[in-house]
Amino acid sequence: MAARTPRRSFATPFVITLAAAPACYVSSTPPPQQPQRAQPQPQPAQPDRPPVTVVNPPMPQQPEPAAPPNMKWSVYKQPDGACMASIKVVCKPNTMCNPPPPTKYACPANVSLDKPVIVASSADGTACFVEHAAMACPPNVACNPPRPTPVSCPKP
Repeated sequence: MAARTPRRSFATPFVITLAAAPACYVSSTPPPQQPQRAQPQPQPAQPDRPPVTVVNPPMPQQPEPAAPPNMKWSVYKQPDGACMASIKVVCKPNTMCNPPPPTKYACPANVSLDKPVIVASSADGTACFVEHAAMACPPNVACNPPRPTPVSCPKP
């Protein structure tokens, strides 16, 4: 009788994955009415606390920025002395734009409103600054623009 040689290779594994049913079921019909109990159960005394609502997954807790990032407003003074802020909107050519109407805005201190100024929000939307117009410098002279003037952000 001859001896068998040991097996040196095996068949490749074969794996089957089955999905039996969806993970959740949503019904558009209301659940059937349950019969009410004849006697209500007495409730234990609860301290004056609001009920705890458990949400799974928990709601995100992110602070809202003061203004949308990189938004710009044109701030101007009306003849009656009140200030208004209108959102600067860039419209595509040959399209109609309908920006929101101007809103009341507290006149910024230390800012001349002889002509409208541009107020821009910071990149992260947490602060707003007055954008100063470009300076006219003499030829071959380096000019430093004025420092940004912090102001409150208009409400969008």
